[in-house]
Amino acid sequence: MKSVRIWDSEKANFSGFVDLEVGQGKILSMKPASPKPNPEYLLPGFCDASVTISANGQGGKTNKAELSRVFLGFLSAGFSHIESVGDPNLTSLQSDIVRSKWNAPILSQTQKPHLYPDLEVGDGSNYQSGLKGNWDSKRNGHVPIFLKEKENRGFSQTELFAKRKELESNGNLAVAYTFADKTSWEDALDTGFTVLFHPMPVGTNLYRTQKRDFLWAPLFGILYLQELKRKPEVGKEEAVTWAKVHPYFGKVWKENLIWETENSEETESEPFSLYASQFRLETETHSNLLFASGSGHWGLFPGQAAVVEVMLWESLLQEAKKKEEKPNVASKGFWESLFGNKSYTLLPTNRDEESLPQVRRRIIQTLTQTTCQYVGADHGGRLRVGGPAHFSILSENPLKRASGIFPIESMVLGGKLVYTSKPTKEGTAK
Repeated sequence: MKSVRIWDSEKANFSGFVDLEVGQGKILSMKPASPKPNPEYLLPGFCDASVTISANGQGGKTNKAELSRVFLGFLSAGFSHIESVGDPNLTSLQSDIVRSKWNAPILSQTQKPHLYPDLEVGDGSNYQSGLKGNWDSKRNGHVPIFLKEKENRGFSQTELFAKRKELESNGNLAVAYTFADKTSWEDALDTGFTVLFHPMPVGTNLYRTQKRDFLWAPLFGILYLQELKRKPEVGKEEAVTWAKVHPYFGKVWKENLIWETENSEETESEPFSLYASQFRLETETHSNLLFASGSGHWGLFPGQAAVVEVMLWESLLQEAKKKEEKPNVASKGFWESLFGNKSYTLLPTNRDEESLPQVRRRIIQTLTQTTCQYVGADHGGRLRVGGPAHFSILSENPLKRASGIFPIESMVLGGKLVYTSKPTKEGTAK
């Protein structure tokens, strides 16, 4: 590839122009090159720390005929690695991918999640009851523990602390899923969990987290879609925006997303605006972000789920001093009730038109280096000589427009062209 610009993870910005050589699935060389107009931009393959492949985003199950489209959904948004949580054992699926010659991201899978101790699960379940359970050597060392307090079910802090220490002593990792429950958040923090998922509720006391390392994946999209489900007209408008940012979603799933539901027994939850407000207040936690899309939950499809999550992050992480900047997308009222001033537009900088505000730098670094290292991706979320050739190719600078990291031109995985939006034969990298 001649005269391309590559994301530099050390500087959190694009490099100058380089000639890139790829062979045997690796990056063989990067050599300085002469500038050219309208270059291509390369981002490292993104990583997603929490997806469910067996759920289809429409409230049903994924059948085998859909799997190739599911995998292309991730690839078409630039994801090279995904981590499954709550799926059946994926060993047979890995074999199907090879046998069927599907293009797919690199999969890893957590251990079976632990649920409330009094919950009965049968043989072959995707979950384990209590904090004792079987260890599957074919899965990775991440052990999800679901902490949602409900009907007096839950784990004591003594049990949680002992389980965390046991896993750490064996080189594994206890991961807390707190489901936006305040008590669960406090239990996880008090017992020293270093990886947490789901939004923090209003009033969560996070002062102690400022003094130790931890990673946090908010999974805002799940709660946000629950709110949109109660506002179907707004949801339909949002789906149009998602389809523009992620054309593959528009082509494959947009028309299958049914907003009108007859479920009158759906329980009311706190407005998403409360979680949004808490997130903006807890600025110390923003440097601890881990990326997880929640793909598989209702309304969240492969690739599109990441678009939803990133759009929410972009809105919530906007610096207060830039509120007066005028967005170029008309406000819809509903967004104002969530965030105040809605803006999908990259706010301009006068010093360097190629630069990215700190909020967008953070998002790209989270999608790549932070999350890829967490899931154990072989490229570590970076592009380097001698490293695996996992990257997306974009025809314009993704730092210059909102959600510009997702409308990719092509995706390369292990030196192989696995997705392209152009009518080009797949199978060989450019």
